[in-house]
Amino acid sequence: MFKNIQKQLLLKYPLLWNTKFIPMLIIGVVMNLIYFFIGYYDGTLVFTENYSSQFDFTFYGFTVLISILILIIWLVNYFKNNSFKRFYAKSKYALFYEWLQIVFVLSLLCLFYFPFEIGKRAHKRSYFSEAEAKKRCETLSNGDFFIDGNYEEPKIDSLHSVFNDTTINGEYKAINITRFNYVIIEGKKFLPNALINRNVGEFSFFTREEDSIRKIKLRKALVENKDFEVKQIMKDYLTILKDHKLETNLNEKLWFSLVYDYPKFENYKFIKTKLPANINYHDNEIQFRNEYNAHDIAIYEKSYSQYYIQRDILVDNYNEISLAYTESVFKAEGILVFLYTVLGLSMLIFSFRITSGKSWLIALVGFGVFNIVLGIIAATSRLDLVYPVLIIISFLIILFYFIKVVFLKERKSKSIVFLNLILWLFGGLIPALYLSYMEYYKDKINGWLENMEYYNDPHYKFLNDNILTMFYLNIVFIFLIMFFMSKLIRTWKGISEE
Repeated sequence: MFKNIQKQLLLKYPLLWNTKFIPMLIIGVVMNLIYFFIGYYDGTLVFTENYSSQFDFTFYGFTVLISILILIIWLVNYFKNNSFKRFYAKSKYALFYEWLQIVFVLSLLCLFYFPFEIGKRAHKRSYFSEAEAKKRCETLSNGDFFIDGNYEEPKIDSLHSVFNDTTINGEYKAINITRFNYVIIEGKKFLPNALINRNVGEFSFFTREEDSIRKIKLRKALVENKDFEVKQIMKDYLTILKDHKLETNLNEKLWFSLVYDYPKFENYKFIKTKLPANINYHDNEIQFRNEYNAHDIAIYEKSYSQYYIQRDILVDNYNEISLAYTESVFKAEGILVFLYTVLGLSMLIFSFRITSGKSWLIALVGFGVFNIVLGIIAATSRLDLVYPVLIIISFLIILFYFIKVVFLKERKSKSIVFLNLILWLFGGLIPALYLSYMEYYKDKINGWLENMEYYNDPHYKFLNDNILTMFYLNIVFIFLIMFFMSKLIRTWKGISEE
């Protein structure tokens, strides 16, 4: 089948035949479908166990190895016939279309992470609809309030606190942050370790503001003694627990009696979040001391009852479901790494394709030696901007020389090496200029005002906040330059060697 497809392409679409685009398209699509289904399998949740991916770095290493092997096989077949050098005249933008095909093939070979992660998330989403999953996570979040968890810190007592080392009446006072021994909720005072001062559980479904609103509503229900709302939360929580065949030695009535101590909410039991065999707790009575450690975090001594709920396993699995709905596979940094990897490889392959192995190797070795020399100069000068500035100037000189050769139709013998360097380096021109300017502006600010916090300067902050935008715009720049470079390279090819 491949032979027939290639024969038809040779007769009707020689460029597609030359790049082996159709076979590579089929292979790439099949590979990524396989990665999707492997990811779907890896996204299986067993609700009686904590989730753990079965594929680690070894799997990703194996996928990279497979991609490299397929890439080598493709390049061997692709480099067999070079129409740019031997077979037929190229149309004006044929080289650009050929480069686009290289980019597309490399994208399929480097894409494996994304279909794998998409498949994993798709399986996790399949257990519940988003609305149902969010509803259940809300129940679990509220239920955490009555199991175990952290407390909201009391406010700082500014009258009795020392915020900076100082001397008062001749006596040295070190930093000492003191907090009130009570919290105020709905206009009433409670101990900091009172049940009502707990925080709700967190899921990625909800923002901090949403968590705060639910916490306020829950605390208000406790202050107003709306025990039926608490009982409903416990009932729903235990229903979810039983749905997944997780264990507890509590029922709704017993759970309520253990923790609900209206109106002060001081006399309550801590519920274990794992099976007793899997955790060791102190057997002391509940104690509370208004103490804070070096990081200003409250220290509470807890004593756990003999009652337990397999909360940790339950929450772990619902965290995975929540993240599957809220966490995107396509993160800005990851996409940039993927795109620049593909574009970088495409330039290496394309430059080898249109020049020669000898000139390609000379350019590679020459660029390495040149970098060493520039590195020595930069290290000697001890100035951060010397190296990038020298690289930018060198690139512009090489580019000017190549354009001069093309338009004046001079001998192209030396320019063949320079063409490799231009293709490898022009994609980094805008980032180099942008980051060099940022460094220059930072040094300039520090020169104006000693010890000035440069990152608070509006202009520097704007530059820093838009680094990712610059890298994305640079990709558009690369495609535009390649569109015009392809025509320039075609003209260069027609110049005499001597």
